Amino acid sequence: MKSRRLQPVIKIAKEREDDAALALSEYRKVVDQHEAKLIELRHYHDEYIQRLNEAGRGGMNIAQINDYRSFIARLAVAVKQQEALLLECQQQLKEKNKAWIQTRGRHQALDKVIDRYQQQEQEVRDKREQAESDERSQHMGRNKSSE
Repeated sequence: MKSRRLQPVIKIAKEREDDAALALSEYRKVVDQHEAKLIELRHYHDEYIQRLNEAGRGGMNIAQINDYRSFIARLAVAVKQQEALLLECQQQLKEKNKAWIQTRGRHQALDKVIDRYQQQEQEVRDKREQAESDERSQHMGRNKSSE
């Protein structure tokens, strides 16, 4: 039967779909971590700008101001780098999502083929049973008429 012969193919397609779904899920976690880090860096950047402004009003020497500015500049660079990394990771996430959709589509298509084969096989069995039933009925009818 065709449907049974395709079961190993279906199993492989299901495994591939599961693998793609797992990779997608794991990579979503990576993207979430990078987003959290970016939020944290932006928060630190804004916090240090606010501290600089407050400290500047309270009287701060030039060396301290320069230290704050230098640190804020390094934070700004870190924010830009994290934004670039996040953008790259989001692109990779889109690719993993596309791969999962493709493997899912293949698996679903194979499932439909199997369903169609099983339906055809059931129709063949039903016709065979009906023919056997008709033959038994005719045979019984002949036996009654010969009695």
